Amino acid sequence: MTTVRWLMAQRRLELSLRAGADGLDRDLDCAVSSELVATADWLQGGEVLLTTGLRLDADDEAAQHEFVRSLDAVGAAAIGFGVGLGFDEVPGGLLAAADEVGLPLFEVPLAIPFSAITRAVLDQIAAQRSARLVSATRAQPRMTRAATASGAKGLLRELADAVGQRVTLLDAGHAPVAYAPGPATPTELDQLRGVVMRDPASAGAVRVTDDSVLTVARVGSGTTTFGHLGVIGSSPLDDVGRMLIGHAVSLLVIEYAKPQQVRRDVGELQGEVLALAMDRHMGERSREILLRAADPHGRVRAVVFRFESADGARDGARRLAVEFEHRWRPVFVHRRDDEVVGLIRGDDHVQFATGLLGMLSSTAAVRGGLGPAVVVDDLADSVRQARLSCRSAAAGQLLDLYDLRSLLASDTVREVLRDSYTERITPLVAFDAANAGHLQESLLAYLEANGNWGVAASALGVHRHTLRGRIERIEDMLAVDLADARTRAELLLTLLSEST
Repeated sequence: MTTVRWLMAQRRLELSLRAGADGLDRDLDCAVSSELVATADWLQGGEVLLTTGLRLDADDEAAQHEFVRSLDAVGAAAIGFGVGLGFDEVPGGLLAAADEVGLPLFEVPLAIPFSAITRAVLDQIAAQRSARLVSATRAQPRMTRAATASGAKGLLRELADAVGQRVTLLDAGHAPVAYAPGPATPTELDQLRGVVMRDPASAGAVRVTDDSVLTVARVGSGTTTFGHLGVIGSSPLDDVGRMLIGHAVSLLVIEYAKPQQVRRDVGELQGEVLALAMDRHMGERSREILLRAADPHGRVRAVVFRFESADGARDGARRLAVEFEHRWRPVFVHRRDDEVVGLIRGDDHVQFATGLLGMLSSTAAVRGGLGPAVVVDDLADSVRQARLSCRSAAAGQLLDLYDLRSLLASDTVREVLRDSYTERITPLVAFDAANAGHLQESLLAYLEANGNWGVAASALGVHRHTLRGRIERIEDMLAVDLADARTRAELLLTLLSEST
């Protein structure tokens, strides 16, 4: 923006600041000439008023004060007072009032025509707008490349840099899914949602608060709304800023409404990258791809779901991928038999994963586990912890043992439990190996069902009597009483520690 300070620095105009130095950083967008006492009635803010004071009473300081205050009230940028015609010097009442309200007042020598000042201001504003347009033409390709390479997150980073304001993308449910350079505050989010709710189908809206200016643009195609793009700044967007917002919205629509086959192919490729990372096979390109799912600190979390069958898991993986798309998340989903692994941001809380479980549980029996937030290089560790949490969960439940500070979240405790496994479970392992038996599997199912014969037998696909026979053999071999809750708990921890 052009400021009064810039105008005062133009030496060829020979302007002299006489009062109101506190307002030198006021923005100005035009220069006008007027001799009306009621000039303020014809202004809308941002103007430099050029006047010779022909209609001002030299002896009425009260009227001079009121003249300055009225200009300040409408947001005028400055007063340029021409001397040598009506007044040989600037009246004292104007100077005192200008200092009082912080409205810059400068003296214009008789030799300098007002048109020279007007032309200088207009030329500067035109030059700035030209520079902004050039900047926008350079920003648009960067935004396009970022959207192609990194999706919504990369696009928002480039947009925020181009408009110099904070941007937030809300999904169709008004939840934030991406932002740059930093997140909106809870108050700002409520304000953005309020603008959206007033007219969800509107292409755009602006709300001015005491602290900021909120600009909201709808992201959608036809009558379908995919989300809303919010811009938070201290001043309204200019024409160039609004043009860049329009470009960003178009890219977001293309990203969201891309052909179904393209989305499926991208999701499958990202699922394969996830699978390789789970097996600790990660190259530099894989790392870059996985970072698409990361939070601003480069962290991710694994969430694991176990279904009753491979068919249930296949349907669950498809529904999870669709849910990620609806939430503007990159789709990192991998299915193996009855297990589905998803990748979420490191700053996602357990409530987010619980919401995913609730969605999946509407059509199938499923349990879930959440791993800790890690850098992408340690993704396999988060998957391991998520699997452990999932194994410990009951049907319809999602556990986060790490956040709960479970004993199993401690590497030291797991080492102790594994030593116990070697000592206590070895007879079962040896028997199963020699007889193609299922004693260890049966014990784990029984313990996970908390001693419920029907649930455990159903999970194993055997008759209750078959399971009872196996459990009695196990009690004899390990010399334990599995009717004891403490014994069951100790053995469950021991078995789970070995399964991760």
